[in-house]
Amino acid sequence: MNEKRKSKEQPKYYNMSQSRIAPVFIMLAASLWAVDAIFRTQLTFTIPPAGIVMIEHAIGFVFLSPFFFKYVKEIKTLKIKEWGILLAMTIVSSVAGTILFTEALAKSFAEFDFVTPILLQKLQPVFVILFSALFLKEKVSWRFAALTICALFGSYLISFGFAPVKLQIVGKELVFLLAIGAAAAWGSGTVLSKYSLNRLPFPAVSALRFLLAVPVAYIFSIFLGETFNVMTLGYDQIWRFIVIAGLTGGAIAIYLYYKGLHLTQAKVSTIAELMFPVVSIFIAITPLNPYGSPQQLSIANGVGIIILVVSIILISFHKKIPIEKE
Repeated sequence: MNEKRKSKEQPKYYNMSQSRIAPVFIMLAASLWAVDAIFRTQLTFTIPPAGIVMIEHAIGFVFLSPFFFKYVKEIKTLKIKEWGILLAMTIVSSVAGTILFTEALAKSFAEFDFVTPILLQKLQPVFVILFSALFLKEKVSWRFAALTICALFGSYLISFGFAPVKLQIVGKELVFLLAIGAAAAWGSGTVLSKYSLNRLPFPAVSALRFLLAVPVAYIFSIFLGETFNVMTLGYDQIWRFIVIAGLTGGAIAIYLYYKGLHLTQAKVSTIAELMFPVVSIFIAITPLNPYGSPQQLSIANGVGIIILVVSIILISFHKKIPIEKE
């Protein structure tokens, strides 16, 4: 009986060699997402965040357009409500979340703090569970509540160390809020994606989101006063956008992640995704740091990183989190 059940749960063409190599794909994807911040940060020096988001999604759609045309018949069957959910997901997650994250990177340059906006993205599972409880009526345990407090305390130590926070929305405080906002936006996108993925396969949803994000990001850029003339893009900026949209934050990284996730247990994938904070910290404390020189981490920062990562691992083990990647 158990053997029959196990065979039904295994994906088509499953074999042991594939399952062993699968976590490597997740590790590669997580590493690419960490490296993405290097290229994105460099772009913030010359292009406003909303402009970056608009251009990267336009280029990203070019990479994903084959999926759009492959599933165009299925896309045409979407109802108004489903289009509304897809648009909401695009606005909140693809555009608002990415703008907040990019803005956090831009603001953190003045604080010489590359670690905070990157590692605080590990809080996404917290927001996924919170929004699932709010909108999908899923139960929240006391254990989750305790681990959430620990994770937030860890994020505080990463950003401020043992120093008291100032009641202001500038400097490190602003970076902290922007990074938390990005994690919350992407977490809400995961919850909304549950509806869309019931109607369309992931490649089709991704292609549609990238397409819709272009006009939405343009509207955001007008509203925020961050318009940018794409005709002024230089070669150095163009190749960075291609890397972001096609490799580190776009099509290839997404493909690797889901290729690995397809054959990997949740608890194993959680460990594999630790490559994200590992690579991020390595970038921060080495000459690879896009802010010019290695960042010095205090003991408090180190303790905060450990608390945050361990808390998120325990949360993920406690409950499977369908973390969405754009």
